[in-house]
Amino acid sequence: MIFDHLPILIVYGGTVILVHLASSWPEVARGETDAADVTLGNWAGIADNKLDSYADAVLGIYKNEVVTAFDITGWNRLTEGTDAGRIAFTGTPSLRWRHLIGTPNPGTPWKKGMARPVQYLDTRVLTDGDVETEAVDDGRDRRAVLDGYTLTVHADGHATVAVPIGKHVTVVPGPRPERDWQLVDVHDDAVFRAAFDQVAPEDWEQLAVLLQRIEEHDSPLSEPVGCTDDSGLKQWPHVDDSPLISDLRWLLHRAGLVLHFQPDDWQIEDTATASREDCVRALSRMVRADHWSAGGFAQYFEEPDSVGRRILRRTFELK
Repeated sequence: MIFDHLPILIVYGGTVILVHLASSWPEVARGETDAADVTLGNWAGIADNKLDSYADAVLGIYKNEVVTAFDITGWNRLTEGTDAGRIAFTGTPSLRWRHLIGTPNPGTPWKKGMARPVQYLDTRVLTDGDVETEAVDDGRDRRAVLDGYTLTVHADGHATVAVPIGKHVTVVPGPRPERDWQLVDVHDDAVFRAAFDQVAPEDWEQLAVLLQRIEEHDSPLSEPVGCTDDSGLKQWPHVDDSPLISDLRWLLHRAGLVLHFQPDDWQIEDTATASREDCVRALSRMVRADHWSAGGFAQYFEEPDSVGRRILRRTFELK
């Protein structure tokens, strides 16, 4: 496999190296390969002296979110074929770093056209706190550590909470939260009930208008397109959402109906009897569907009896 521009996050004792899973993660989402294959190899641009500096773990990054975590058990520099000179790792799912899955990229966010494939980060940023890191958007991260819990408020306004193994965090959203990142326990009903109950009347009104417009819409809600980056290289096809879908995604965030939780096996069972909490869980998961497949969010609303429309109808029944 050739992954010239695909980022991962490699932890080297005192250093974290970030590279990008931009092109390969959609293959995992489609079931064409698995997370271990795209995360562990084969990688270019890694020097022997870095490998000799206690390479501990690999974290896969997609759309500036951690999606995989593996402990490194070995590595091999390939000597033949088109991958000669590249590094192939062996590894196992990481217990130490699995809590980072579903949290923001701990380094500088990758942006469209960004050519730099590798970033370096002190591992103390993830464990001890109070460590200066590379400025993001001319700002600076701020950190606080208490009893093993690390809260990082990034310069872009997002936050990351690192939790000791075996512990969990419950985040209850305040009225009309301005920031859309809430890392919560998917099984904590109180969190999702609070999110439902705090929606402002004006947001309910706009949501009703959007639902009506979607019900009356008779053309595709998204369109796949291709593109090239700043260097002229062909990029993975992406999807352009219709204004209806873009407005719906924005409004759900503004209304506080999008909460974030680590990957879990929770699924909606029956939309007709869904609770308020289940409606918020389902809407949150739908919004995040774009992380797993291009146009994933829009697909939930394409058909008259699609699950997205049924959940919105049920939401209004419970309002």
